[in-house]
Amino acid sequence: MSTHFAYPAGRPGDRDGPKHGECVAVSAAPRARIIQFSVSHPRCDVTLVVVAGEVDLCTAPWLRDKLLRACGFQESIVVVDLSPVTFFAAAGLTTLIEAQAAAEKADHRMVLITTARCVDRVIDITGLSTTFRRVGSLAAALADTTPGCAAPV
Repeated sequence: MSTHFAYPAGRPGDRDGPKHGECVAVSAAPRARIIQFSVSHPRCDVTLVVVAGEVDLCTAPWLRDKLLRACGFQESIVVVDLSPVTFFAAAGLTTLIEAQAAAEKADHRMVLITTARCVDRVIDITGLSTTFRRVGSLAAALADTTPGCAAPV
């Protein structure tokens, strides 16, 4: 099962947010920043959230909403594929930290697929590389059985 989401820039609370499986493509600014999500379950214990587009102050609330929902699912592993991300700001990093905390609180494991330089660079520069478990592919995320929260890329 796979669902796709495209959210306009802005906060989720500003409007009635899209429901699971609904696609929204609305421009909120002359140079609209659109963030897209795809949620699937490649294995019975895994929720995969693929994020595409720009993650910045305007779009991070949508990412936060999607990741916190994923952490509330029954599956014990939340894989966040950030490889299609084209821009990643500090607001996105804050969102990942919040999602990591929510995953740990729910006794889930969050794994990031980070092949985009813009994402890796922000995580490495801030010294948070040991905070997140990062891998280079979905296959690596599914094969990773190491307990704990962080592993090298």
